[in-house]
Amino acid sequence: MRALQKPRTIRQLQDTCGEDAVRRLTALARLYVLAGPRSDARLALHVERMPTPPSPDLLWPQGRQPPQHGCVGTGTCCSASFLGPVYDADAQRVNALGFGRTRRFAPGSAPFESVAFRGQAVRGMARDLSGRCVAQADDGLCEIHAAHGLQAKPVTCRQFPLRFHRSPEGVHVSLLLACDGYDRARPAASPWSQREAEVRQLLTEGAAAVPVHLPVTLSAGLPIAWSDWQALRAQFFAAEPDVPDPRVWLDRVVALADAAVAQRQAVLAEGSEIVWTTDLQWLRQGLQVPADLWPEPTLSRALAELRAVAQGITDPQRVRDRARLHLLADGLAALGTELPLTPDARQHLNDIVANDLPVHVVLGELDAGLANLTRRLLLAQGVATALALLAGEAQIAARHTTQALHVVYRSEPELTWLGQLQVAHAPLVP
Repeated sequence: MRALQKPRTIRQLQDTCGEDAVRRLTALARLYVLAGPRSDARLALHVERMPTPPSPDLLWPQGRQPPQHGCVGTGTCCSASFLGPVYDADAQRVNALGFGRTRRFAPGSAPFESVAFRGQAVRGMARDLSGRCVAQADDGLCEIHAAHGLQAKPVTCRQFPLRFHRSPEGVHVSLLLACDGYDRARPAASPWSQREAEVRQLLTEGAAAVPVHLPVTLSAGLPIAWSDWQALRAQFFAAEPDVPDPRVWLDRVVALADAAVAQRQAVLAEGSEIVWTTDLQWLRQGLQVPADLWPEPTLSRALAELRAVAQGITDPQRVRDRARLHLLADGLAALGTELPLTPDARQHLNDIVANDLPVHVVLGELDAGLANLTRRLLLAQGVATALALLAGEAQIAARHTTQALHVVYRSEPELTWLGQLQVAHAPLVP
């Protein structure tokens, strides 16, 4: 993008950025000037609007064995990161309660803190010097919940680890797999359909529901209709192996996506002026040889910068962040090491694909979303490998993947940064 910060001719852009970059920029420009097949396709799809029905359909996690969730009361989630946002109605309710079972706050002294997020102040539950929520008792459980019941807690606390995304189909429900309880509760968790009243109540109270981008974009300048995305997504889930094997499954998904992109490129081709090939084979290579995604010297740079950031954390409230970043670096370093996985550990990694594939790959472009999903899966396996090696064990067990998922899903800012590092074939962008 630096090449566009001052006027340049097409020839100068070709010399600076390369022919492929010029084609992409020209294709995107035509979407704005409304000329050519790509812009015509964008106009045709512009009629797609996000519905706002009073009672949208709820779309539950998919897959042969979809991830489940039930709180097991460890308190880990309440001491891991910023605890917010806390909405006005939540703040008023908590203040009126006089707080929890044993802890009290002076009148007008609210148990909240504010952090800067995208240039705005966002309110959350305050944390003590150890990083724990001030509402946590010595046993790690919520004082507000214990004294006043589940409904007294802020909406964000009740929603966690559920995630909601709005699309033309309805509201997609998925999980933040950082929660320790998502897998421990799998055998005893209630069927998803039995949680409909709970989810609708959360949505009514303003629980965050992120809209998907419309129209869906396969790659830069390649829009498709939502109905076509539904059909492609159905192919992705039909490709899931009978026995959980996330890397095999994701490899099949990437192959299907590659074919869909090539087909759409042929439909929207604009002659020799704007033709390029989005090749996802580098992702398939990375799934076979994970270390190829961050070759030297990129890997050494990533490891050094991650460890430097971790060492620079001195705030007592962020001691868990320091440990998490060290583990993330250990996971990167372990990408070239392959250890066998127990069936439960393999299921955990399979849950990443099942959980994130339906919606998260269309929050941006499909090819970029698949790159992000590939990175997340391989890093989770890398962190689990590092944990097993640290314990002197010869295989990856469920306890390793449980902790690895917590590390990876809590590391979104760092993973975005890692994704911007140049790799062998293309930048991994979120």
